[in-house]
Amino acid sequence: MLTSAPFVADKLISPNDQYGNYYPTDPKNLNLESNFGPMLPEKVGYLQPTSKDTPIEVMKERFSKDGYLFIKHLLPRDQVLECRRKYFSYMAPSGLLKEGSDPIDGIFSEKDSRKFLPPGNLRRLFGLKDDYESERYLELMISAHEAPYYLQLCENAELREFVRRLTGWEDITMLQRTMLRAFVPDSEITPVHFDQMYLRAGPPTSLTAWVPIGDISLEGSGLMYLEGSTDIGRQTEAEFTRKATNLTDEERVSAFNKNMSDGGSLSRDTVAYGENAQRKWLITEYEAGDVIFHDPFLVHASCKNKDLERRIRLATDLRFVDSNKPYDKRWMKVWRPLDGL
Repeated sequence: MLTSAPFVADKLISPNDQYGNYYPTDPKNLNLESNFGPMLPEKVGYLQPTSKDTPIEVMKERFSKDGYLFIKHLLPRDQVLECRRKYFSYMAPSGLLKEGSDPIDGIFSEKDSRKFLPPGNLRRLFGLKDDYESERYLELMISAHEAPYYLQLCENAELREFVRRLTGWEDITMLQRTMLRAFVPDSEITPVHFDQMYLRAGPPTSLTAWVPIGDISLEGSGLMYLEGSTDIGRQTEAEFTRKATNLTDEERVSAFNKNMSDGGSLSRDTVAYGENAQRKWLITEYEAGDVIFHDPFLVHASCKNKDLERRIRLATDLRFVDSNKPYDKRWMKVWRPLDGL
């Protein structure tokens, strides 16, 4: 019955909403691995999903409290999976996929994973040199950022309307510099960071939408967040700002200035970082159509992709700003490797 549905902040919540009750398994049952060894099960928790028919006031409360909002089935699943199929079909000449497999499955070829590191700093630090397939992969992955099937997903009307409802912005702009990333099993992970590190030429008012392009298992390297860590992000950025007083304006806004680590991250060691912060890393399984939104100061990273079916994790992060307020104009260009951002 409708009257039996739970209430949060005196607002009726859908019976489909699992927020506060999502606990699929004891983390001890999972194979979760960082760059430097296994994750600590006692330091792993779960992101809490929100049904898309939850009242917007409740969604705003959750986003303010948690720093993220994980919306289930926001986008049409068929559209997301079609993007996945076309992407992996496009990337097939690089040797990325298992021979004879269906591109929509994104099954890894089991070739040297260093061939397929994402373009950018991870590849610069750890990638292969002078390898044909690796160079072909780089070429295709760069051009995929402007492929029609990908741009159609980025322009999804439901996503934009939801951003308007959540933020209250009348006019929204999606920053042109989007990040389309495929993580093969057992490769280098997304390092620890928060988004404002890379958006310093504007105020911390952007909203990131992380969109999985396909299903991602609990062990499949989906994005994970450090619990309640917007305060850590703010404090860390304030410290970076204090140290940057002797830098030029251009150096100050760079995530790669001399005060930052190589690669512009906070750490590559998720276990140690979480231990030092005394916070849990929150994970989840993602389905095609899900979207998770996060605050520009919320600390996040990933585990290694240990998907049992050897599926490649494909996702994109899209950033939205209020068109009528200041924002980092450096991001109004299509992403290119080592573009300084």
